[in-house]
Amino acid sequence: MPTKKLSVLITHYNRPKALQKCLEAILKLNFNCLIELVVSDDGSEPENLRAIQQLQIDHLVTTSKNQGLASNLNRGIKACTGDFIMYVQEDFIIKPEILNVLPESMDLISNGQLDMVRYRANYVFQHLIPVSQHIFRIPRFSFKNFNINTFQYSDNPFLTTRSFFESLDYFLENTSGPYGETEFAIRVLKSKAKIGIADKNYFAANTESSSVMVTTPIKRHIGFKRKLKRFARALRQHFEWLLYNPKKRGLVTYKNSRIINN
Repeated sequence: MPTKKLSVLITHYNRPKALQKCLEAILKLNFNCLIELVVSDDGSEPENLRAIQQLQIDHLVTTSKNQGLASNLNRGIKACTGDFIMYVQEDFIIKPEILNVLPESMDLISNGQLDMVRYRANYVFQHLIPVSQHIFRIPRFSFKNFNINTFQYSDNPFLTTRSFFESLDYFLENTSGPYGETEFAIRVLKSKAKIGIADKNYFAANTESSSVMVTTPIKRHIGFKRKLKRFARALRQHFEWLLYNPKKRGLVTYKNSRIINN
């Protein structure tokens, strides 16, 4: 059987030290398969671009100006040539334990049991369906997961294939980060894709990163007002799920705050 090829896609913008640390952690591991390191840079400053050009990268994708995460992801995905794509922002550091779950993830995707396996989340799904030793499938809808039913997709690290994005028509570009991620998450739900999640976080926060995503502490115990806000957000996103039109794309109650500079 031919050896599978894994494209490790890292999106980057103006944080070469964080990217270097992210890459170093990946290069230390023996994945036991062909590896392709792809970095998609979203218009970093010239000095930062020069810095990352010195790093050990197989394919560096660049653009002349910052166009947002959605556009950056689309460029990077289209540059990947592997059978599988492992996505990670430079905000995260891969843990060696990933080697224990990666073959399992590939098998589940190859045999059609799952379309994507997530390796990190900042929240806990109370209801999951076991599919293998380390991986669970997130049910499409569960009252136990009501506040996070619509968070099946996330920009946190995951494994999937290029065909997954081709079937969904990639990410909606020219959007602000929260709008684009929410729209794609709703699109995933409408597509009935099967999303899996690993039994624990297999990526740690990158200490060289100042990203809010990884530096904001997770509050396990929250007050009544916070719980009420989360419930209201869940109602809003379920409403978006019901009204979503895959052909038109876009959200009804959310505003895209990205400013487009022509």
